[in-house]
This record gives sequence, structure tokens and C-alpha cells, in this order.
Amino acid sequence: VLVKRSAMERFVLARYFPLYWERTQPLWSVMGSQQSMMRRRGASESSHLRVNECPYASFHGMSLSGGSHVEDSLKTGNKRNSLLSEMQWVKDPSANLENWYLTDIEKILQEAWQLNPHGAKDMRLPGEMYICVGQNPKVGSSIKETQHTQLCECSVTSYPVLQLTSDARFSKRLDAWVDLVRIEPMSAIVEAECGEDHSGAFLRLSTRRPTASAFVEFLVLLRLALLKQFGGGNLLDFLVLSLSDERGGFIVLFAPLPQLVKLDDAKPDFATWKNPFTGESSTSAGLEEARIDVGKGLGHFLVSKPALREQILAGGEDTVKRIWAFNRIPGMCTAIEGFMR
Repeated sequence: VLVKRSAMERFVLARYFPLYWERTQPLWSVMGSQQSMMRRRGASESSHLRVNECPYASFHGMSLSGGSHVEDSLKTGNKRNSLLSEMQWVKDPSANLENWYLTDIEKILQEAWQLNPHGAKDMRLPGEMYICVGQNPKVGSSIKETQHTQLCECSVTSYPVLQLTSDARFSKRLDAWVDLVRIEPMSAIVEAECGEDHSGAFLRLSTRRPTASAFVEFLVLLRLALLKQFGGGNLLDFLVLSLSDERGGFIVLFAPLPQLVKLDDAKPDFATWKNPFTGESSTSAGLEEARIDVGKGLGHFLVSKPALREQILAGGEDTVKRIWAFNRIPGMCTAIEGFMR
């Protein structure tokens, strides 16, 4: 008796619905001096959207990679799976992607484009909401083996950090506004007056079409160039978010981050962390939380220790800005500006 794969999938405990898309750019891995193509341009991809069983945000879901399988070329018409796939005869060791060291920018942009309304806020249908899509960096990801993005109800107006701007400039080639935003806590402003720049930073892009080929190519090549320049995935990570601007367009946040080093054997929420680029530790910086991920980077915290709660309530905005400043990478802004020229 043969039970088709598509029939068995209807019995899984975590129900999902798929999104389909095709890559316009390769997915690169850079570890040290070794550069590898993990997905080729033109690969057919699927994203499996499901509920997050450990939610920490409103309408929290996750999107697992459905894999890029060898049977893609065998599909005909509107069939979801080829015969070989239905019979579980496909063996493709390269189908699975890990979540660590592989920030999949195009997956994030494609999912945000398909999940969000493309019109003004007053045009939304009943029950329709804005969805933020992002992928946690390694320091905020507990699942290594399977690539996944985080989904939650969120738009540009949800968190003040998403509305920060510095000097936005319009790029005709990208059809987007590009802004290298510097995040300065009060301590960084004082240090800047003494000739030191201790501010954090991220690239903020605003566009009507985040899946446009030139736009995706720019971000993919920027990530690749920075990985090569700053030592590869062992030292450098990224936070990338894509969300609606509530006017029919999209905001994309692109933030290079250091691979923080855990200095003790405590659980991550209680550990001391070190920035390998600056040598600073979370203890010396006076931070009860030093990590940036999809939640913490916006100011959305799960609080496991009273000291962190006290620090946030005493000055939430400055705490978030200090966390961004702690995750600074000397020379990163100069590198990004050089790439954009």
C-alpha cells in the first residue's frame, strides 16, 4: 500500500500552508576564507508557514524552508509534488539549509511581499494585518539544523527604533530610499565629543517592491562583501527584517552584527557576552542583556531576571540604544558607505 506524501502531511500536528517563489540571487556561505554557494540562482523554493509553538510576539509564527529539491524539474501543471516526491524516492542531501551563518535575505523579502497588503492602511480587508518577517542571528537562534524565519504582527509604527532615520538618499537603480542609521545612546554622544564613535548602526531601506531583482541583488552582494571583509560567518552575523510601512511600501532593516562570544557556562539569558571586534563585555558595558535578534533589536524582551526588568523600566529607550551600541563593529559604516559608492 502506498500512502502519498501529500496525504500524510495532512496528519501532522503542526499544520502549515506553503508559499512558493524562485531565487533571483544565489545564497552564499562564507566561513573564514571559504566561500560556498548553498543555493543557485533560479532555484525553486517553498516556505512552510506555521504557528510558533513558543510565541513571544503577537500572532507569532515561523516559516520553515520546504527545501529546494531535485524533483522540482519534474513538476508538471499545477501539481504540488512530482511522482517521485509523493513516493518518497527523492534523495537530495543539499535540500536542507541550516539556520546559523546563513541569513537568507531573499527568503525574508519574498515572504514579507507575499504576506503583507500592498495598499494604504485604509484599504485593508477585515482581519487583514501587517506582518514582520525576520531571521534571528545565531546568538538569538536555538534551532541550528533547520532554516526558519520569524513572523509576527508588526509594521513600521510598532516600535520607535524602526522609525529612526539619519540621512536618507534615493537610489534610482534600487528604486529605494537608503539610510545608514546611527544609533546613539547618551553615553555614545559624550564619547563622540571626545573623538570616539561608540554608536550602533543599521541600514534602513524603503521601497515599493522589495523583491525587485536589483534590490535583492544589492543586499545579497552587500552581505557577501561584508562577510569577506570582516572574517566570515564565524565573526560576523546579520539581522534582516522586512515589514510594511502602512502606505503600500516596505521597510527593510539590514544590520551587520558581531558574533558575540559567550564567556561563561550560564544559560544564554544569564550569560556574560563579549563583542570580539571591540573586546567589550556586557558586564563592563553595564548591560543585563547584550544580544540583538528579531525581538530584542526592536525593544521586545522576554525577561528572565529581575535586574534586566529593572534596567528596562528605568530607561527602555536608552537600554535599547546601548544594546545596539554594544554590538557595534568598528569600520562597518565606512565599509557600507564604500560599497554603496
